[in-house]
Amino acid sequence: MNLKYYNTETTSHLVDEFYSVEYSEKVTPLKTTIIPMAFSSIAFFYSGNQYTIQNKNKKELNGLTIFGQFIKSFPLFIDNLGFCCGISFKPTTLFKLTNIDLSLLTNDHASLESVERDVSKKLKTIFLNNADDSEKLFKEISICLNYLPILENKDTIIIDSVINEINKREGLLSVNEILKTVPFGQKTLETKFKKMVGLTPGKYIQIKRFVNLMRKYEKEQIDLKDLIYMYDYYDESHFAKDFKLFTSKSFKNYFQEDYILVKKALKNNSYDFLQ
Repeated sequence: MNLKYYNTETTSHLVDEFYSVEYSEKVTPLKTTIIPMAFSSIAFFYSGNQYTIQNKNKKELNGLTIFGQFIKSFPLFIDNLGFCCGISFKPTTLFKLTNIDLSLLTNDHASLESVERDVSKKLKTIFLNNADDSEKLFKEISICLNYLPILENKDTIIIDSVINEINKREGLLSVNEILKTVPFGQKTLETKFKKMVGLTPGKYIQIKRFVNLMRKYEKEQIDLKDLIYMYDYYDESHFAKDFKLFTSKSFKNYFQEDYILVKKALKNNSYDFLQ
């Protein structure tokens, strides 16, 4: 399996990651686990041999697919060799591009065409025309995204500032601290945040804290026990509870091959710059 990242410099205000994933005959069939990473995304699946199982329902992954925010893990199955390219967006980007309520896509995915036909048509053409050249593909995607109209107003600016503070502090703050910096109350904040991001601010904070801890763990920057206290978990059992919540398994299962794709993603060296 080859997970590769591409330059996002010209679209860094909209995009966290451009990536491609190639599965060879050597590693397939493969089952891997996808955990919440605090972003929504779009991916183009060039082969019809990948699917997920959510709520006991099998969902095929074909063509251009939009993924909402997830608050729990889900299994990804790859039957044989295949390839996909994708875009991991900044938290409010999809709302700005589509003007849809992202809470409707939480824990789900759908064809992009069914959500936003015009954007889908433009992006699909680029994905299909550059299937053999990922570098060129993402250069053209960058140009396209920068020319697409985006919704920006005082509310998106406020929510973006909240997200920037959460990211800056690596999830180590409370909703009450945020409320001191925004011009509306908790209920309004949650409603606007959930519509633009797909999660409540509390859940976004919880996921960001967890993901940042796991990134540092994967990069072997510090011992796990030290990380647990650094990220304000009361004790190891508190961390274990979050781990089970976001991965659906205990921590000892994390060392199994099911998490091969997640581990590669958490080791992405470009992420520190992108934040």
